[in-house]
Amino acid sequence: MPHPQTDILPRKPVIDVVLHRVTRPLAFAGVLGMLAVAAITVIAVGLRWSGLGGLAAMNEITGMLFAVAIAATLPAATAQRVHLRIDLLGGMMGPRVRRMMDFLGSVLLLLFVTLLAREVYAYSGRLISGGRTTTILGWPVGQFVRAVGVLLWATVAVQAVICALDLRRMALRAPAGNAGDDSACDAACDAASGGRTHPLVWGLLLGTAVAVAWLVWWGWGDFRGMSRVVTSAPLASVGVGFALLWAALLLLFPVSAVMGVMGLVGTALFLNWRPAWSVLSSETVGFVTNPQVAALPLFLLMGSFAMVAGLSDDVYRLARAGLGRFRGGLALATVGGCAGFGAVTGSSLATVATFGRISLPQMRAAGYSPALASGTVAAGGTLGALIPPSAPIILFALLTEASIGQLFVAAVIPGLMAAALYMGTIALVVRMTPGAAPLPQPGPPGELRAAFAKAGPVSVLFGTVIGGLYAGVFTATESAAVGAIGAFVMALWRGKLNRREILSVMGETTAITAMIYMLIFGALVFSFFVGASQLPETLTRMVGALDVTPLLIIAILLVMYLLLGSVMDSFAIMIITVPIVTPLILGMGYDLIWWGIIMLVVVETGLITPPFGVNLFVIRSVQPDVPLGTVFKGALPFVLSDFLRLAVLVLFPALVLWLPSQM
Repeated sequence: MPHPQTDILPRKPVIDVVLHRVTRPLAFAGVLGMLAVAAITVIAVGLRWSGLGGLAAMNEITGMLFAVAIAATLPAATAQRVHLRIDLLGGMMGPRVRRMMDFLGSVLLLLFVTLLAREVYAYSGRLISGGRTTTILGWPVGQFVRAVGVLLWATVAVQAVICALDLRRMALRAPAGNAGDDSACDAACDAASGGRTHPLVWGLLLGTAVAVAWLVWWGWGDFRGMSRVVTSAPLASVGVGFALLWAALLLLFPVSAVMGVMGLVGTALFLNWRPAWSVLSSETVGFVTNPQVAALPLFLLMGSFAMVAGLSDDVYRLARAGLGRFRGGLALATVGGCAGFGAVTGSSLATVATFGRISLPQMRAAGYSPALASGTVAAGGTLGALIPPSAPIILFALLTEASIGQLFVAAVIPGLMAAALYMGTIALVVRMTPGAAPLPQPGPPGELRAAFAKAGPVSVLFGTVIGGLYAGVFTATESAAVGAIGAFVMALWRGKLNRREILSVMGETTAITAMIYMLIFGALVFSFFVGASQLPETLTRMVGALDVTPLLIIAILLVMYLLLGSVMDSFAIMIITVPIVTPLILGMGYDLIWWGIIMLVVVETGLITPPFGVNLFVIRSVQPDVPLGTVFKGALPFVLSDFLRLAVLVLFPALVLWLPSQM
């Protein structure tokens, strides 16, 4: 399963603790800066719609300030080791091999961040010497980019310390219980692998090492000759590149670093080094200073404050009051609660983890079967990423330059379909297996009214954010700012924002924001490499030459995404596949908005598909006494309902595209 590498372990080395304390103020300032820009944006929206006129140059304010705020989160996130890795073979590695791969991954990440910092800092110098300013306010763009470069160099310093720590961990093995993070790492690896590394891992590691060493030797000695060979056989060369990409990812190298370094080298082989360095700097700076990008961290802030404010309890209580009178009412309420909570968090894992703690104990205590309870929460969790606002949808929009607003609106009907089909699945299960759920118990008088009053602010918040976006009152960034400030005010009003919770919001926002942005930095360079190789155009021509219906190609892609979704995080899947698959989809004449929703639906289905679905393992961790086979059994009916929904959405695209067409 993919997961951020976080080092939250019983005993940390002193240097780790120092890194956290030194970088935390930077992250805190960055998150406060985001919140401040959100507040200014809300004021600007209020002035505009009150007839007093808006604030001038909000795009310039948002773009420049957010660029620095995002960069300020990178050192702290690096100290937390949040960079995404695909931990599919980690359980097959012994402790020593795993520590070695951790070190090599840290070195590759250090290389990528160093190159990124160097190029961005040099680019800021060119902007300063050229006197580049913003159009309206006349702010010096170069100075803001210089601040981003300085913060990237701070990230390099932190990553260098991480490399030193990983080198020490690899070289030394302290006795159990006296090794800080070593003992925890060793225990986890020993438990999964029996203390030995599987021959498959050794073969993959040896083959990758030999291939990389040979390519480095060839490129170092005759780069021009290597470039001629690559450009003369682009399809085969890109195929080799993708084989190395997947080998590195399976060996636990950070996704962002692998894609960034491979994209840089690949671009240089096709176009030479000067364009490659230019892409690394200009694409990165253009992305972080784009005001539309601010929607992503602002929606993440909204979700974090919503969790602190206790909105999950409110929506679950409302769903239980409204649906508890039916057979399987608690399971139905869980789906309704996941849908409501997902509407303000945008995260599948956050939703399944939250409702795993809230609803699983209540269903178990009420007499629901472990299979039904587990399957309901696992499936309901997928609604977090589908019902807008959704972080994966925003990421897809940023990678493809699609409209965030149209994607949000397009996801409404598929999201409601998912909730309705899940509820229908529960009704069918309790009808066919009466012992799966107890008879309904009537609630106390006035329960529904009290629950609705308590959850009213949640409905207002969601209605304002999505309704305003649909009606054209807000742009996507303004909608995110309104949501973030609204959730912040609710948490403040309820007295939930003590020091501990503020630090929690700061840490969560810092970690997720930095992880996603580092992924995108790598993806920008990798996407340029894929475009330079002409791979998308070649694939489109090849598919066009085949005597098959485009629907068959879509079906093949859906199976591929289902398999990927069962073992990988949706962010990683999009980063890796979107640069290649999207041009192919557009070349076959399909709508980009439709494909974005379809891809997200099938990836989220993979999260609950046995035997590797990530949500299933999250549920298993919440209730360790329930066998994994029982969790799989409970998820299967919901997987079948997802297949039905996917088939309907593919065959009837209007269900996705009708609402966006009305905007």
